[in-house]
Amino acid sequence: MKKLLLSFALASAAACGFADGARWIWYPGDYGIWWGNNLQSHRLQWGARYAPFWPLYEPHNRVLFTKGDISLDEDEELEVRSDGYTTFCYSDDRGFHEEGVILGKVKIPKSTRYIEVKIQNSARPPSLYVDGRTVKTDSSWFATWDKRDFPWAECSERYADPSTPPGLVKLPTREKKPIWVKRHKGSQVIADFGEETYGYLRLLGVEGAGPVRIVYAESEPEMLEENYVMTMDGWEIIEIAPENGEFRREIPHGFRYVRVEPLDGNVSVGSVTMDYEWKDVPVRGAFRCDDEELNRIWDVAIHTLELTCREVFIEGVKRDHWVWSGDAVQSFLMNYYTFGDYDGCRDTLWTLRGKDPVVTHLNTIMDYSYYWFDAVGKYRLYSGDEKFAAQVYPRMKSLMDWAISRLDENGRPVDRPGDWVFVDWAPRPLDNGGGVVSFEEMLLVRALEATAAIARDVGAAADAEAYLARAAKLKSEIVPLFWDQERGALRHILKNDGSQPGEITRYANMFGLFFGYFDEEQTASVVKNVILNDGVMKIQTPYMRFYELEALLSIGMHDEVLKEIKSYWGDMLRLGATTFWELYNPDEKGLDVYAMYGRKFGKSLCHAWGASPAYLLGKYYFGVTPTKNGFAEYEVKPVLGGMKWFDAKVPTPHGEIELHVDGGCARVKGVRGTRGRLTYLGKTVEIDGDATVEIR
Repeated sequence: MKKLLLSFALASAAACGFADGARWIWYPGDYGIWWGNNLQSHRLQWGARYAPFWPLYEPHNRVLFTKGDISLDEDEELEVRSDGYTTFCYSDDRGFHEEGVILGKVKIPKSTRYIEVKIQNSARPPSLYVDGRTVKTDSSWFATWDKRDFPWAECSERYADPSTPPGLVKLPTREKKPIWVKRHKGSQVIADFGEETYGYLRLLGVEGAGPVRIVYAESEPEMLEENYVMTMDGWEIIEIAPENGEFRREIPHGFRYVRVEPLDGNVSVGSVTMDYEWKDVPVRGAFRCDDEELNRIWDVAIHTLELTCREVFIEGVKRDHWVWSGDAVQSFLMNYYTFGDYDGCRDTLWTLRGKDPVVTHLNTIMDYSYYWFDAVGKYRLYSGDEKFAAQVYPRMKSLMDWAISRLDENGRPVDRPGDWVFVDWAPRPLDNGGGVVSFEEMLLVRALEATAAIARDVGAAADAEAYLARAAKLKSEIVPLFWDQERGALRHILKNDGSQPGEITRYANMFGLFFGYFDEEQTASVVKNVILNDGVMKIQTPYMRFYELEALLSIGMHDEVLKEIKSYWGDMLRLGATTFWELYNPDEKGLDVYAMYGRKFGKSLCHAWGASPAYLLGKYYFGVTPTKNGFAEYEVKPVLGGMKWFDAKVPTPHGEIELHVDGGCARVKGVRGTRGRLTYLGKTVEIDGDATVEIR
């Protein structure tokens, strides 16, 4: 078998226009993992890089791409680009052949039946671009790293420029100037950029060379804090040797305020600016109503998401910079009603899952693994991405089978050594020293159901039956095992010794509501005895407030939830928030509003899970939800909930659904290639394709 080494380099290849249909392809999941690793390495703690404490996986450095069933009417010339050392060959009935290559041009005869391209790259995931009259790289190609598995290759509409492989694409930047710059204590420079932002700080008017300390802050008191230990994730000391009086920090940071402090007399700084970096994905969702405070809450939620949704979805831009499953799965739901960035969701799912072998729960947190399975199912529903289901299922199965191996002899989730039962940040630990937590068991049921649905999708019928049987058994045990008959709600935990502590918490009870796991009598009891009972421990984080409000909306309490959104998120705005926070407690005053984790400024003021009104409004007030994968079919059940009117758009893979709703009218414009159903004022009408329908 002859093989031809392609000697052309990316740098020497002439740029050409976008090809119709040709896309860069790579081994599924490898770019999600690679981008996630790069982003998570940006976290600073005490001025040093601080990597995640869970296992990180690497992309394959050698990948074989194949395309079979080729049928040509005539000889064809291909434009071949690759990122890495490349071997190209094609075959017909007589075997493999070589062809000459000039500047990336490969000529194949019409007898070609099969193409094989092997690429090696230790710096970035190997990727391939082929464009010809009929032969083009797309998701119909296969990829393998060991010739045992041949999943469909992964690709994206975002990476269609033949001159730039995915690993060399950079997010765009633009200059963002501060709203004020001041001198502080003589030699220091302080600045306010007016809102939470993200990007590359530039120092201007620099004279001399030497060390400077840069403090990145989300509040003005944090910027002025002299005890640097308290801002351990917001400062760094660097040596600067500027050219032409300017220095650009090449590591991006999230901040609103900065302080630049020269550390000796050999360097001075005149001013600062920054290059703002964002993911160039349009905001396809829209919302406006008669209530300006709600409009402002929507806008700030969008800004929060824009900052935390990068190549993959990170938790917060200043502090963690990590990819946490609990935060990400909420970001996905908000994203479905705002950006419609399905690539970002898919890449983040890959980042979180990593590769085999499985050695720990995602982020080491039991509930975060269970959320991930449900998030894969919801991604399939909203995006319609059939190829991803087939690509990801083997890793779903290996993670689920590992999670099952961690269960106790009764098949229930227990707190094993090394597993973190997180649930939520609360005044006391929520694992209660070990045992079966009702919340975890309920999440496991949901995870099993989601895995079974994907298994059915990809033809793994036996797996689907086994997972559904396990889910049904666990689900049937939840109420008998945890229900407190006297107080009419689920208890929080069954201790390892079989005893039942008396505590009732909100978590499993509210999830049971919107999962639909309670009957009518149990639902009424939980609403009365838990959800509307101020005697049960209150939730303070936007993370769980997201689910608490969803529980209320699932039982029709739209007016009450809208008031809560205006109160809780409106209070953050009244405190000067330009993005939504990791936690907000109305009882905290002064500098305490910035404190968390025992640190004076430990709270993240731009946190992915804080933007939940974007999802709550989209699903429960616009009332738009897919009922078949990819919005092939959907329903619209709008609710004003105290608004006089609203206009909205909801992104789908086919375009945007448009709504106008007021007290006497609901008007919806659908999108081509879909079928919908509008229900309003007790009436229902069908929406055929991009038709506009109205109920008065």
